[in-house]
Amino acid sequence: MFTISAKGIYGLTALTELAARYRHGTMQIRDIAEMHNIPQHYLEQILVVLKKGGLVESQRGSQGGYRLARSPSAIVVIDAMTLLEGKLEIVSDPRKQKHLDFFWSGLDRAIRDHLEVTLEDLLLARQQRDHQFVYTI
Repeated sequence: MFTISAKGIYGLTALTELAARYRHGTMQIRDIAEMHNIPQHYLEQILVVLKKGGLVESQRGSQGGYRLARSPSAIVVIDAMTLLEGKLEIVSDPRKQKHLDFFWSGLDRAIRDHLEVTLEDLLLARQQRDHQFVYTI
């Protein structure tokens, strides 16, 4: 069955924080880890994966840290989750009954559709939920 691990959850959390700061410079791992109670060493490993996948980039020095490699509107959640979790499969059990294939494929489509949002979409939904207003010029 489909499972999203801590790696996927922490990675998406870090990406949304970086998306929120997209036009405001870099963010240090320590800050993200503290804000969301993520083990810093684990977050470092996750950000290396995201960097190798081209979703984030790092900067050294006193103003160093991580930032998104592209606009939040250009990063799709399903791409990030696939990078972090591997191929997304709903049912990989060969014993599944063929007469229910329509059900499993429908579930697969629904999950993929739900994950076909950008980081920008995710931020806007979170802000609407929190009743925050964002003005971008």
